[in-house]
Amino acid sequence: MKIVQYVEQVYSNNNGLNSQSLMNIMHYAYSEAVIVQLRNSQNKIVWSSGTPETMHNIMGGNDSNDNSLAFRSYPFNYKDSKIGTIDVGRPKSIISSIEDKQFLRTINIVFAAAFLFSVIIAILSSSRISKKFLEPIYLIKENAKLIKNEKYKELNEVRTNTYELHDLSVSVKELAEKLEYQAALRKRMTSDIAHELRTPLATIQSHIEAFMDGVWEPNSEKLTIIHDEIFRLTKLIKDLSDLSNVESDEIKLKKSEINLSALMNNIAESFEPLFISKSINFKKEIQSNVKLSGDADRLNQVFTNILSNAYKYTNENGIVRVGLKQLKDVIRVTVEDTGIGIPKEDIKHVFERFYRSDLSRNRGTGGTGIGLTITKAYIEAHDGRIRIESEEGNGTKVIIDFMR
Repeated sequence: MKIVQYVEQVYSNNNGLNSQSLMNIMHYAYSEAVIVQLRNSQNKIVWSSGTPETMHNIMGGNDSNDNSLAFRSYPFNYKDSKIGTIDVGRPKSIISSIEDKQFLRTINIVFAAAFLFSVIIAILSSSRISKKFLEPIYLIKENAKLIKNEKYKELNEVRTNTYELHDLSVSVKELAEKLEYQAALRKRMTSDIAHELRTPLATIQSHIEAFMDGVWEPNSEKLTIIHDEIFRLTKLIKDLSDLSNVESDEIKLKKSEINLSALMNNIAESFEPLFISKSINFKKEIQSNVKLSGDADRLNQVFTNILSNAYKYTNENGIVRVGLKQLKDVIRVTVEDTGIGIPKEDIKHVFERFYRSDLSRNRGTGGTGIGLTITKAYIEAHDGRIRIESEEGNGTKVIIDFMR
């Protein structure tokens, strides 16, 4: 240790210790911020560079407690012989001067002020940010309650710069629009079904009452009218049953290898008398021997429904084309007509249940607006896709693709 070596060197140079050498040791101890005590061979203190009070006064402290110093003893050697002991005392705390303590106090005050300022800023910022972030969430929550209560027109406008919340609010709004639209369709469906039921039931009732009153004789012609009206009721009930199965995901296909060409030809032949009676030019472009794994009954219902629509909405002297061809990895069926077409804004809705673009027109042609819904479900059950291209007044083209 340097202080020990210094004391031994001074002692050696002076062949002992005198007042000047002791003063030098005291100055050196002061520069090293330590207290030096010299003990003789009997372990008695013979000299000290300063008392604890003196040391603390030198270091700028004001604590006079001896326990504030820590001493360590070293052998005091002269000419390779131990003549005593050198005790070196240092302050136990590394911060002993008043300047150090003031600096530490200042630093603590600065840290405390910075912490307090940070807390205040954090509280104000979090309050503002949370309000800005939570307000849209509360509005979206309120919108969800309004949707639950079917108050679709009363939704709050949600404004936010947060992409996720904006996307959520748009989705909620689209959901409300969809539910409002479906609610309107359900109401219209009730009216449609009431109309579809009222007409045949009224006809059947009037005919039976006429038979009972003896006004009419139950001849073949009158009974045929009743039979046709009952057929209409049966078809309506079947369509509703099919729709129920479709919406409950209970479509069960009885698949087998089908000669789709033969199936399409048979359906086309069954429609030919109808097209002829309406002076519609019916053209077939059916590729031979096209086979598909599917449910023949369901596919028969699909193509019958599409051709029936083509017949209903194509005016006299119009054209209906039926096509079937096998491409590289797709079997494509097309039914194209030159009929009245579908308004552009209605095309995206035609596969929705109970949707009919022209209520009065469809009542005149029959149907409840669920045929294409069922058709789409059956095609998708066969891993197929259906799309419609149409322009109002310029006909409609239905395209069905089955993946091979």
